[in-house]
Amino acid sequence: CQSCTVDRHHEHPLHRIKHWKDSFFHDVTLKSLRLRIQLGHPTQERCYNPAACQDFIVLHVNGIHEVSLDFCRCETAQSPTTQLLRIRWFPATVLEPKTAATFKLLRHFHILSFESKVSAFEYWQTLKRRTHNRGVVIVKVR
Repeated sequence: CQSCTVDRHHEHPLHRIKHWKDSFFHDVTLKSLRLRIQLGHPTQERCYNPAACQDFIVLHVNGIHEVSLDFCRCETAQSPTTQLLRIRWFPATVLEPKTAATFKLLRHFHILSFESKVSAFEYWQTLKRRTHNRGVVIVKVR
């Protein structure tokens, strides 16, 4: 069920989910199942002063993910950049980040670029294919 899936994926928000419907599996995002990633607090602990970000983009080795996340704005909260770094997501910018790459993806690209001379463009094309191999879904570019 939807709530069980969301509960099981709080600690793994970048998993790919498939839903059985019409005699085959359909891709379903955890965002569409209403998973929200809370930063600045332990997993599943509620923040009483969140700053919502509905269309945050995360680049990971298994593709490009659009997620909903909440930055903590409590009195003792750290900057959004620091909150992202603590979960091992490297923000694309330090001012109001809306895109991040996982450390795992950065390490993967680093090794591939040394060993097989993969360019950043080729790696991006691979991530797009890992996300939607049909080539009909347009991925947001910021």
